[in-house]
Amino acid sequence: MLNVGRLQVLHVVAKLGSLTAAASELNYTTSSVSQQISLLERETESRLLERHPRGVKLTESGRVLAGHAGTVLADLRAAEAALTAVNRGQAGRLRFGSFPTANAVLMPQAVAAFQASHPHVSLELAELDRDEGLAAVGSHDLDLALVYEFPVVPITVAEGVETVPLLVDPLHIMLARDHPLASRGTLSLTDLADQRWIQGVHHGSTMNVLPQACHMAGFEPDILFRTDDQVTVRGLVAAGIGVALAPWLALSMLPSGVIARPLDEPTLIRTVLAALPVTGHRLPAAEVMVDTLSTISEELGTAPAMRRRG
Repeated sequence: MLNVGRLQVLHVVAKLGSLTAAASELNYTTSSVSQQISLLERETESRLLERHPRGVKLTESGRVLAGHAGTVLADLRAAEAALTAVNRGQAGRLRFGSFPTANAVLMPQAVAAFQASHPHVSLELAELDRDEGLAAVGSHDLDLALVYEFPVVPITVAEGVETVPLLVDPLHIMLARDHPLASRGTLSLTDLADQRWIQGVHHGSTMNVLPQACHMAGFEPDILFRTDDQVTVRGLVAAGIGVALAPWLALSMLPSGVIARPLDEPTLIRTVLAALPVTGHRLPAAEVMVDTLSTISEELGTAPAMRRRG
């Protein structure tokens, strides 16, 4: 492997046609420049320069190597510039995961704002539920993930991962528009004790959120159907088959046959958080995205979030 420093010396000598001039530009002594060229000639087993009273002239071998040296140095400068841009959060790749109901409003608005201000950062987006997102950040398969937690089912943050609270997302109750309780302004879980439920979670630790909240309210929920497909949930609610929980973040996506009413139930208020590697092991672009998510959360008018945890 050729020495890059010596290639740079040859490049400057070729450009200026003089060992003395090259030494001045590189802040070397002339003898040091001459020594570097001699070492390079040994490495290449080629004569690279012809010395003349008024300067030096490249041999054919020197001309060929100097041309490649210019390309190598240009590539290295480009690599340094690209690395600097990544370290400033202005370029590179950001792998960003988000759970389904955050994909209705929060994630799209944050991505749009981020791309407008950082167009040279390549985004890779993935849909993952909270436990999958946390695991992917912990294994460095994602640079950032949106996750959430409920008071009754808190998240477990692995070593090396930090969470940044973004917003408070109170769950509402979805009902068919002609449901007898649709005229009520606010509902409690006890108002819904005799209802059939469509649970919008079929897998994962948050399956226990609805049953635990209902148990704390004093009844066992009649869960008719479980699915991870939110379109199916809303379709069953619109048809009057049952009622279902809906996060505030996703209320803009309700079909015409469904209404949502606030729930007076503190156990069913979740916190949305950004999960990312701890300081010193994260991409600057991930920090920028978290700042963008925080700004969008404020613009959405959600309640203030809590402190960082990790």
